[in-house]
Amino acid sequence: MFLSKRKKGSHKSDIRTEAGFTAIYEQYVEFVYSVCYRYLGDVNLSEDIASKIFTSIWERRDTLYKETWKEGSWRRYLAKAVKHKVYDYFRSQEQSDNYLSTVVRKLHPSENTTERQVYLGELTDQVSHCIGQLPPKCREVFLLSREQGLSHKEISEILSISDNAIKKHITKALNHLRENLTDYSLP
Repeated sequence: MFLSKRKKGSHKSDIRTEAGFTAIYEQYVEFVYSVCYRYLGDVNLSEDIASKIFTSIWERRDTLYKETWKEGSWRRYLAKAVKHKVYDYFRSQEQSDNYLSTVVRKLHPSENTTERQVYLGELTDQVSHCIGQLPPKCREVFLLSREQGLSHKEISEILSISDNAIKKHITKALNHLRENLTDYSLP
């Protein structure tokens, strides 16, 4: 009865308002982080995924508001969100590893698997280092394109930048990789 007499949007956990979102964030951020960390064992990666989950909630707040939330449902929803984001992360890592492994096989068709594994490890480290040197927006666009496999249109919608800006960022990233990976004879 008491809840039905409140004005629309005035409830403390009305996700559509900044105050409502903040209340949910403050109540569950440690939970989300701890679940991420349990899966990943990496502080920075866990913080990044937790941040992405709450960003997604904020972006979809109107849709989420229309759903019926019962006691404990935010906790279940967030646990599932973590599970999906972590799965997406592992899937993108697997795709990156498969891509690098294919490149290494094409460049060095050696039968020595230990040598190939060492070479792949060195190449992976060098690629990660080079990507880490990119400007933040350039790095973000490149990772969305290459690791997550998103199209230019999808990246444009996520980051609110033009298709031309996306092309420039990807070209810049690829040129940077080519310049810094000359020891690996990449195409």
